[in-house]
Amino acid sequence: MAHRYQIEHVSTLRGGEKVRTVTRKGHRVRIAFPRGQRKKGSGRVIEVLHPLHENPCRLPNPAELVVMMANPSTLGNPWHASGNFRTREEAMERKRQLEQSGQKVRLVVSAKGTSAENYSVYTRNPSSSDASHLYEEFHGESAEHVDEYQEPSPRPATLTELGDLIELQIKRPTGWKWAVFNFTGRNVKLASNAAGTQLYFISGNQKVTRGELTHAGADNSKELIDLGEAMMIAYRAKKAQVDGIAANYEHRFGEETGVRPRLMYDTRGPSPRLYLSGGEYRVEAAGIIN
Repeated sequence: MAHRYQIEHVSTLRGGEKVRTVTRKGHRVRIAFPRGQRKKGSGRVIEVLHPLHENPCRLPNPAELVVMMANPSTLGNPWHASGNFRTREEAMERKRQLEQSGQKVRLVVSAKGTSAENYSVYTRNPSSSDASHLYEEFHGESAEHVDEYQEPSPRPATLTELGDLIELQIKRPTGWKWAVFNFTGRNVKLASNAAGTQLYFISGNQKVTRGELTHAGADNSKELIDLGEAMMIAYRAKKAQVDGIAANYEHRFGEETGVRPRLMYDTRGPSPRLYLSGGEYRVEAAGIIN
């Protein structure tokens, strides 16, 4: 990204500091925060990236471009309460659901052995800053807003949006080699967990018709359906690396190792959902790898 901006060095980075980038008034400002609780005014501007068309003069006060926020850090206490229950069965069910979504969970029992015995479930999720970092690496610019979605099944609390889902291609067991599912204009978002190890399909119309299921060779009498080996995914995204122009991207799974995920379909409830299970892909700055 350095070739698109003129970089003004304001300060040097100190040991242990974490750096975040924000965009304000056409500039990109890199801010260093000390470890621990993030407090208002604790950030230090270390670099300002000026647009090429701007006069390369020093800003009188670079911090004026930045809106400082008092966000809690997970460094001190990374465990967060995710529910309190009166019975062990309820707590264990909640714990199981969270673990299935890839979260680290622990169960804490208070007032054990008394009539006031209580079960608390705590989760240790990737922080929103981790998701923001992946967004910035993938898109080449910092995230400007956060969207909230209500999903019918467990997901990590914070995800990184990658783009709009366009198409999924699977390998059919017999007959015609491929089956293609088109999601153009159906408002399905492609997202990743903060670690870049799991892709998710969020919101929109994810329904697969009975005709499409039949064509894919799937047993449409089931509620949870294994649609088959996922061969290719296509999505539309804006990336600053290509001047912020929206473009379509295709990725063929298993390019490096030959190990591909499987596409799963949950028909239950008013909003059917698609999932990717397994595979050895990962999300990096260059895109979806393997």
